[in-house]
Amino acid sequence: MSRGSHAAHARRSGGSQPRPGSGTRASGGVAGGVSGGFPGKRGATASHGPNRMPAGSQAHPQSRLTVIGAIRSELTKALSLRSTMILMALNALLLPGGAAILAWAYRFMSTVDPRTGKMMAHPEPLPASLMWSAVGGFVSTCMIVVAIFGVMAVTTEYVTSSVQSTLVANPRRVLFLNAKTLVTAVLTFLSSLAGLMLSWLAVHLMLADIGVKALAESERVLPWMTLLGGSAVLTLTAVMAVGCGGVCRSTVGGIFSMIGILMIAPSILSLASFGGDRFRWVQSISRCLPDRAVTNFLTGGVNAGLEGGNVSMSAGGSAVSGASAASAASAASDGVFDPTWWQSGLILLAWVVVIYAIGTLVVKRSDIK
Repeated sequence: MSRGSHAAHARRSGGSQPRPGSGTRASGGVAGGVSGGFPGKRGATASHGPNRMPAGSQAHPQSRLTVIGAIRSELTKALSLRSTMILMALNALLLPGGAAILAWAYRFMSTVDPRTGKMMAHPEPLPASLMWSAVGGFVSTCMIVVAIFGVMAVTTEYVTSSVQSTLVANPRRVLFLNAKTLVTAVLTFLSSLAGLMLSWLAVHLMLADIGVKALAESERVLPWMTLLGGSAVLTLTAVMAVGCGGVCRSTVGGIFSMIGILMIAPSILSLASFGGDRFRWVQSISRCLPDRAVTNFLTGGVNAGLEGGNVSMSAGGSAVSGASAASAASAASDGVFDPTWWQSGLILLAWVVVIYAIGTLVVKRSDIK
């Protein structure tokens, strides 16, 4: 091999060997790549360790939120509020208290002789249908109580600004409102059913010495309409109030709105009856308001009337007394819309659906301040 070939071979061999100390630097570079020289590589290696958390588990905690969890959370919050206990207790106690007052009034009128005005020694037993009307006599009054409860179920969170933390834990606003509504409805139904059962017991004791006649065949629906129908009416009122609270997001505004729907509007529209035929359409509207719809629905098509101290009943939606029959006939001949009991139930349901839908839309799209 020539001298030039040996020189070229030596240069190539020397270039391929590491310089003194280069092996240490190379090793340090590799070690540095693991221990910190290449942080990206290290992060990738660490991320595939056995203790790595699933992707998105910390960034999106709401992915694990369930409907049951949302309902449990709302139930815990509702039961922790003093206003819940006060309003539900007031609802359960006001129903039997008012029923006892009505039963006493019916008992007194049945013992008075309408011709002489004196007390009768042996009064006739009262119709059972009148007893059930006394049991549910204060349902319309308790609508205000459950309306306040429904409004405060939503507005309390906005007033105290706790809605911000609630929506952090449950950012799905429709689920948040539906869970709150379900809890409100269940508490209202249980409270109302307990109150109406106590009302039946109170009325039964008040009228025990006079006696109560058996229900007629056409009146057998009254116990169901009074106990379950009355509880359902109060529950629907609370749901409507939840929607109203979602629209107003203010306790004062929500309560005033419900009072306006349940009390002020019927009083104002009832004045249209003095306006003659020109305001028939206003009278028809007044009979479609929630308060009137509830009163008509709870009758179940059975109306009670007091005539001369004696109670008379009729089925089918018209009273047998002369004045009541004339009034019903006049309303029919005047062309004023007079819904039946089941139509009144549908009207009340329509009110609830519309107001709750509006409240859901407002809660879903409004900004939290």
